[in-house]
Amino acid sequence: MGRMLGYHDSDELDRPDLNKCPDCGCYFAQTHCTLCGKLCPEEMRAGNRAAPKRQKRRSNSSGRVQFISWYHSWWFILIMMYFMPIVGIILFFTSPHSKKSKIIAAASAVAVYALWFALVSGFLADLIKGSPVNDDIPRAEYVELCETVSVDDFYRNVYNEGRYVCMELTVVERVWGEEDGDVYYRCRAAEGGERLILLRDCHIEGRVNYLAGDVILVWGESAGMQGSYASVDEFTELPCLYMAYSQIVPRE
Repeated sequence: MGRMLGYHDSDELDRPDLNKCPDCGCYFAQTHCTLCGKLCPEEMRAGNRAAPKRQKRRSNSSGRVQFISWYHSWWFILIMMYFMPIVGIILFFTSPHSKKSKIIAAASAVAVYALWFALVSGFLADLIKGSPVNDDIPRAEYVELCETVSVDDFYRNVYNEGRYVCMELTVVERVWGEEDGDVYYRCRAAEGGERLILLRDCHIEGRVNYLAGDVILVWGESAGMQGSYASVDEFTELPCLYMAYSQIVPRE
């Protein structure tokens, strides 16, 4: 059964074969609206009127057609999830999408947020990570705090971490530490001997690239046992000293 002339309806049930009143939305075959009497303009007459835009629609589990508003579309929800998470979550749970789709989307969002949080946390940790040595005091005061010790004494008190010490050492080789990007040196006592210690370059100022055979006077802080990789990829643990200040001892 067809609709009567003068029937008012939405654009979803448009009648392209009839004229349409721009004021009351009524469809009619005459030149004037059958409800309000207004003359139908040319652009609203049958054959001249542009086709109405239709909403995106989908079928739900019952087979009925369901219209989805633009703000409940996946693309908009994802944008909100990224820029305004609270708004995105509200739109996500109030959207008419299926339960299965919501579960998959929620799991994906959790994985993305976890990855994003890990990356941001790591970046901020590297950004705010302070110097491993005390850089709040002047060099002269720092040097004054350091106690001159031998390599043997350093070995015996290796677990006295944070101890301010001064040692004269000979550089054996530059090595790679457990921390990427850090510079380490294996050294032994300046007067010789077989015991090796590990220097981590934590210079507060005046950083120098030392060469094998350089004799250096080092001021720093004991850091317990730490590992390093030699040139042959052999991993070993040695007593470690964080080198805050140093200078080359002139050779005679």
